[in-house]
Amino acid sequence: MRFLILAIFSILLYASNIDDIIKSIPKNSPNYSLATILAQKIKTLNYQPPKINLNPTNQKEYLQSFYQLNDMLILQNSLPEKINDIEDKISVLQNQKDPISQLQLLYYEKLLKIDNQTLNFLNNNFSGFEKKLHAKLNDIQFDIQNAKKEINKWQKKLQDNLKQLEKLKIDLQKFILLNDQKSINKTQDLIEKTLNSQKEIYKNLLNNQLILWFNDLQHKNKHAFNTDDDILKYAKEIDNNFYTAINQLVTDFEQLTFGAKVLVYGAKKEAELLWQKVLHFINYPLFTVGNRTITPLNFAIFVIVLIIGWFVGKYYKHLIYKIRHKYKISHSTATLLANMGYYTIITLSFLIALKVVGLDLSSLAIIAGALSVGIGFGLQNVVSNFVSGIILMFERSIKVGDYIEIDQDTRGEVIDISMRSTIIRTNDNINLIIPNQSFIQNNVINWTLGDDIVRFRVPFGVAYGSDIDKVEKVIFQALEKSNLPYIKKHPSLDVKPLVVFMEMADSSLNFELFVWVKGEYARRPRRTRSKFLKMIYNALNEAGITIPFPQQDLHIKDTVPFEITIKR
Repeated sequence: MRFLILAIFSILLYASNIDDIIKSIPKNSPNYSLATILAQKIKTLNYQPPKINLNPTNQKEYLQSFYQLNDMLILQNSLPEKINDIEDKISVLQNQKDPISQLQLLYYEKLLKIDNQTLNFLNNNFSGFEKKLHAKLNDIQFDIQNAKKEINKWQKKLQDNLKQLEKLKIDLQKFILLNDQKSINKTQDLIEKTLNSQKEIYKNLLNNQLILWFNDLQHKNKHAFNTDDDILKYAKEIDNNFYTAINQLVTDFEQLTFGAKVLVYGAKKEAELLWQKVLHFINYPLFTVGNRTITPLNFAIFVIVLIIGWFVGKYYKHLIYKIRHKYKISHSTATLLANMGYYTIITLSFLIALKVVGLDLSSLAIIAGALSVGIGFGLQNVVSNFVSGIILMFERSIKVGDYIEIDQDTRGEVIDISMRSTIIRTNDNINLIIPNQSFIQNNVINWTLGDDIVRFRVPFGVAYGSDIDKVEKVIFQALEKSNLPYIKKHPSLDVKPLVVFMEMADSSLNFELFVWVKGEYARRPRRTRSKFLKMIYNALNEAGITIPFPQQDLHIKDTVPFEITIKR
């Protein structure tokens, strides 16, 4: 009773304010008509709570109640934004003092009050309405046989509608090209009618799918989780807000029906949807090679086969190096076998990968054509190094373990020969990566091509007047007594040391010591030569043989007399 008195008092107060504002506007003013219209709207604007039939007795009434519940949910979702919009308008109108603005302010204040009442009503009662309508499921008899027939009928109509729509779009494009405006307008109207007809078809399909879904919920049949896919599909074609509300209602009704089991079924459904998305993604066409479309799945298989081939190749190389000592295979031979086997496995893996993804080897012609263009634009050196690497591996003029000299300052041991480059480790333990074509195009000295025996020439000199025979004897005796790394005997080579008198130079008598060394000493020429020079120097000093240094004699002839006069 108190609430009723307050409501009547509020209405009378609003009416009093409205009448005062109307009286302040002259009747001959252009704003008077607008003011009376606003006043009439304000007086007739009253709060009416949303209605729903919670006691449906048949299939048709239950479907109507479900849509009423859906309309409530749409309203509940839209009201917060609407209320914010009205509050923004009120904040602007509060600063306006003209009569029309004051009437508008009263209108929006009353509208805001009604919308807040409606939102509070829905927030407090919607969940209860939902539970009550769900409880009524067991009281309704659903005709699922007729629903299935209707679905088939409307699906056929939908197919016809889609074909008609496509035909109209083709006609529209034709009339646009012909610039036939009359036909364009007519066709656009027909398209609009066809789209409206399509929405009606979707509504009928939705109605019958809901009947099947209600029946599944009534019998707690988990097939409802499949039926709701079609419900949401058709709802999405009708309207986005409608779809959002239907989606929430479907979820709530399934939760009320299945309880905790909905999580299991929902998770299964989500997993199925995720799997469908994954299948769609991995089968999405990326590009075409020849007549074959390449998808992410094909590409992934291609990469996986190559990776497996790479691992197999690496294991093969490891296995070759592991059994090298067991079967007494030289390091250079093992490297050749390892590298050739490795690249053969990689090549086979590439061909197998092409075959697995469905590309025949004739498609390699396309790749070869593209590669030839690339070679013409800058891959000449890469291909040249690649071919040179193959030549080096088969020719074996340079092998792993050889000690080579490229120029006066670049020498070292070959530690690896790959398809593109060769790695040389110098005596300073520096690795040099040299392109393979350098070994094919330039002169290279291989100190250990046939074997690791090398003859060293050690030059030295003695002063003029020294006994040449004594010099040779002293050097040979010093060699015999020393532990220097030279070969004294060899079954197939004449490796005896030699001291050779080379020349009578300006300041010295020059000799050269010829000695043969092997192994690591042949790979360290400066260090080895230093050892022999030390031995020669000490031996000559002990024997009293002078080691000369550059000198010149100046001779003056006394053939022309001369006088020196000193003046005081």
